[in-house]
Amino acid sequence: RPVDGRRDHLLGVDGAVLTLVEYGSYACPYCRVANEEVARLRDRYGDRMRYVFRQRPITGSDIARRAAVLAESAPDDDTFWRTHIELMTRSQALTEEDLVAVAAKFGLADDAETQARAVARVDADIASARQSGVRVTPTFYINGRRYDGTWDEISLSEAMLGSLGHRVHSAAVDFASWAPATGVLLLLMSILAVLIVNSPWQAQFVARWQTPFGL
Repeated sequence: RPVDGRRDHLLGVDGAVLTLVEYGSYACPYCRVANEEVARLRDRYGDRMRYVFRQRPITGSDIARRAAVLAESAPDDDTFWRTHIELMTRSQALTEEDLVAVAAKFGLADDAETQARAVARVDADIASARQSGVRVTPTFYINGRRYDGTWDEISLSEAMLGSLGHRVHSAAVDFASWAPATGVLLLLMSILAVLIVNSPWQAQFVARWQTPFGL
């Protein structure tokens, strides 16, 4: 789903050239580690980067879902991010005590209307994750493209800057995802180009377009 500043939780400016979207869970130990890496990236890139967090509670985990609903019950974005950080860092693993303490610390309401709004928000993020092909947490998207590499600071940073290795990997993933007919057509066109370049017809093409052909 495209990033929307009116509905997404984001840190950074709208004009940032780098957008990192994470689908994560407060009960996921890998998300808790990745949270530290994201903080380093934000320090490194400053206004060049914006970060978006979307809820994708671990499937089958009641505490993960309740933590997500708790965060989404925050009355404003500032409170959301303070709640988010607290849930990610308060303890080594998310506990019931964490939920009680965080709710009390930020005065998060638990009335029916607030809870309904929070549940709807979590469900919408889960649906977005499902439609985007998210299967594990954390899953990152860089400028709209899913990132399937390791999520340490160096790897994420290189991917965000469009390193050659990541570009080649992305191109390979794109090619593999094309419809079979498209791939076959591309292969046939490549074979045709090789035949033309290595045939007597090459001279006619060069003479007409004044452009040398070769491999």
